[in-house]
Amino acid sequence: MQVFNDKTAPYQLPFEAYGIQMRFCTNEPELLDEIQPLMPPGWRRRPRSEAQHRLGLLAEDHDVYSIYHDTICVHDAPGRKMALMMMDTQLEGYVALHSPDFIFVHAGVVAVGNHAIVMPGLSFSGKTTLVTALVEAGAVYYSDEFAVLDESGRVHPYPRRLTVRSPGGPTVDRYVEELGGIPGAQPLPVGLVVATQYVPQAEWDPSELSVGAGALAVFEHAVPARDRPEQTLRAIKTALNGAVIQQGERGEADELAGVLLETLRAAA
Repeated sequence: MQVFNDKTAPYQLPFEAYGIQMRFCTNEPELLDEIQPLMPPGWRRRPRSEAQHRLGLLAEDHDVYSIYHDTICVHDAPGRKMALMMMDTQLEGYVALHSPDFIFVHAGVVAVGNHAIVMPGLSFSGKTTLVTALVEAGAVYYSDEFAVLDESGRVHPYPRRLTVRSPGGPTVDRYVEELGGIPGAQPLPVGLVVATQYVPQAEWDPSELSVGAGALAVFEHAVPARDRPEQTLRAIKTALNGAVIQQGERGEADELAGVLLETLRAAA
């Protein structure tokens, strides 16, 4: 395994995303092209700086790839495809945890008009399925992974490719335009929060939560909750102020999508 430094990883891409200054470094120039589709939405090139956090991907012998956070190796295993998947996770996770000006919450987000629907939940809770159904019903796509909140409580677009899981088959990453949808472009206030999880044959009969109870339900899905609890809770409470907050089990996503859109329109 090589030592990771500027000599062993001379091909570099300095960038900024959501207030984070980073530098992707590698020893194969082709990997600079392969990493760009995995970059956080809205990333921008920046001049190189020693203050940038370095994230490295080194091609070793025998098809082994190593991933580094500065000088710490966090992945060392065979397979280029697996290494790129791990790098995608590392990039996304670092930005979500360390962004100084935004609070990242695991959630699906869509918008109708001038307000957003935020659906907090972990992976495999059905976020993408519900987001896809809402987009197909006419909502604007913001994210199937993160609600990105600023200090004023607005939610910003994070329009990454949707990771669609087919029953019994592999996952497929698709741009929302491939589904006939439109990605969001502007930060919006939150009009509706839906804390739900798919349960086969469940009927949607939600209870309404107060801002305090809703904030706690959202807080448990916030990436920086442990590192920055006060900032996180403050941003969530601000975002939920004035929003309708519902909690309940849901059945099929396409049956619920229209109901949620009407709920948002009535509340906005």
